[in-house]
Amino acid sequence: MKYFTKLDGEERVFEFERRAGKLLARSGDRTYELNLSLVGDGSAFSLLVDGRSYDVAADVQREHVTLQIVGERFVVHCENERERAAQAVAGAKVVGKRELRASMPGIVVDVKVKCGDLFEEGQTLVVLEAMKMQNPLPAEASGKVARVLCKAGEAVAAGAVLLELE
Repeated sequence: MKYFTKLDGEERVFEFERRAGKLLARSGDRTYELNLSLVGDGSAFSLLVDGRSYDVAADVQREHVTLQIVGERFVVHCENERERAAQAVAGAKVVGKRELRASMPGIVVDVKVKCGDLFEEGQTLVVLEAMKMQNPLPAEASGKVARVLCKAGEAVAAGAVLLELE
C-alpha cells in the first residue's frame, strides 16, 4: 500500500512490502530495510533503518503523526492511498468553522497569526512547547483566523482551543 507523507511542505510517497521475511520501504529510487519493535505501552518504538538504530516516540492524531527521534520533534501529515481517494471523492478540503486545539498540555511559545489573517495549508499557526520540545501546530487547510484564544507564555491543557478558523 502507498502512504503519502508531508513534512515542512515536502511530500514523499512510500510503498511498503514484505520480502523474504524483511520489511522494505521504498520512496523514489531508494529502498530501506526496516525492523520495528514496540516498546512499553505502544507509543514508543525501537526502529532499525538499514541496520542503524533509532528510539522513536509517536503520537498519532488522525492523519497527523508527531514523532520524536534523536531529540527532535516532527509533525508529519500521513495518509494512505485509500484515505486520499476517499478525500478526493468527498471534496478533500475542510470548509466552514474549525478549531486549532492543543495536541498536548504545554506552554504557548508563539502565536504566528492574528485575527483576520489569511493562512495556507501546512503553515505554522501556533508553536507549543511540551516536554522541553517546541511543536509547530500547522493549518490542516487554507483559511482565515476568526479568533485568537491564546497568547505567548500561556499554559494550556491538552485539547484546549487555541484558534477559531474559517
